[in-house]
Amino acid sequence: MIVVRSFLLTGIVLLYGWLFTLQEHWAEDQNVTLEMALPVSFYKITAGYIKQLAAEMLFIRTSVFLGGVPPGTPPTSYEESLGNNFDVMTQLYPRFIDPYYFCQGFLPHISPDAAAKASTIFETGISAYPDDFILRFFHGTNFFLSMNEPLKGAEAFAKAAKLPEAPPLFAHLAALLSAQGGDIAAGLISLKTMLASEKDEGVRVRYGDEIAVFEQALEVQNSLNAYTGKYGAAPETLEALVPEFIANIPDIKGSFELMYNPPSLHLQRPDKKKQTGSGIPWN
Repeated sequence: MIVVRSFLLTGIVLLYGWLFTLQEHWAEDQNVTLEMALPVSFYKITAGYIKQLAAEMLFIRTSVFLGGVPPGTPPTSYEESLGNNFDVMTQLYPRFIDPYYFCQGFLPHISPDAAAKASTIFETGISAYPDDFILRFFHGTNFFLSMNEPLKGAEAFAKAAKLPEAPPLFAHLAALLSAQGGDIAAGLISLKTMLASEKDEGVRVRYGDEIAVFEQALEVQNSLNAYTGKYGAAPETLEALVPEFIANIPDIKGSFELMYNPPSLHLQRPDKKKQTGSGIPWN
């Protein structure tokens, strides 16, 4: 058997050498020329079409999967693959708008990690469509609805609010999320800026009411800062501020709620406490 293998290997080597020699002699007898390549723009366009086709095929395959997931299947079982697929298809073809909508509908709610992945995908979309308000909305809401990071949401909406023709909703959300994240002063500044440029009297009244609440909350925050500066640590409860640092804790009710999670003070909508899962409501 060893002898047979040796003869077989020798034969293959000799055959390869013979074919190589024939090819070499053939090339010497030919008038070999190098063909001119097509313009680089052609190859860029062709490669773009290939990437676009690959992204669209991956999108179809992912969509079919999502449409056929058996009831009761835990989303965490396909979370990583889903996030990866949305990332790949949007990287291949950033201006393919459909994956961003599917991503918003299926990925962020699975887990905080999935939401973080969705945020990077939305950033790809925003780079491709910097003036798309819907993608900006997806990006901003994802931070506080799925990741419990209101300050990042505030930052995203603050950037979006600077776009030409941006809806006032963005600046308002930036103000509310700043306060919810503990930066009440930034939220107050945003509201006052919005009030200064608002023409509608009804909206101005609403902004004025919100500013009054923010100013009350900021007074409590300043008292907390003074307490911490004097005693070296934040108090366990807001009652400890009275009467040395503040006459009384404002009775904030209605559309806002003052939440104290030592050492941080938050001003937020009442229903948001269910999502933060922490903090002590003052009222």
